[in-house]
Amino acid sequence: MIRRVLRWWQGLARHERTLCAVAAVVVALGLIYALCIEPAWKTRARLAVDLPRLQGELVQIEALRDEIRVLEDRGSGVQTRASLRAAVKQSIKRANLTGEVVNEGTSAVSINTRNVAAAKWFKWLERFVREARVQVVAVRVERVSQGRVDARVSFDTAMVR
Repeated sequence: MIRRVLRWWQGLARHERTLCAVAAVVVALGLIYALCIEPAWKTRARLAVDLPRLQGELVQIEALRDEIRVLEDRGSGVQTRASLRAAVKQSIKRANLTGEVVNEGTSAVSINTRNVAAAKWFKWLERFVREARVQVVAVRVERVSQGRVDARVSFDTAMVR
């Protein structure tokens, strides 16, 4: 194959060789432009348009993230005994605690837990009060063994913050 090309090249006149070399250079430059320069140029132009838009979207996302953190810290709150009772049940289930939820009076709800890890129970209580935005009406905690407690806590929807 190479020998045929060489014979063909040697069979050309001097001006034909010059024209073929010029044509090969033009084709090579065209390929370099089409495969390397033009895509990079178009990408640069597209990024010049997209980058400010994406930076604006990033600012919006960060603002939404900060708002989510604020809302998580505030919690959703509860307004009725039924919603308080449901929130307590859901919360103790998420925390992997066991306890009996009982209604007290017209607006209060209590939870009785037995033999639970004290640290886990106090952590749950702090988080639940913050998320549900309720106040604790009464608490009774008795030590059962090292790090374990029986506890009863009452919340009242009339005391919602």
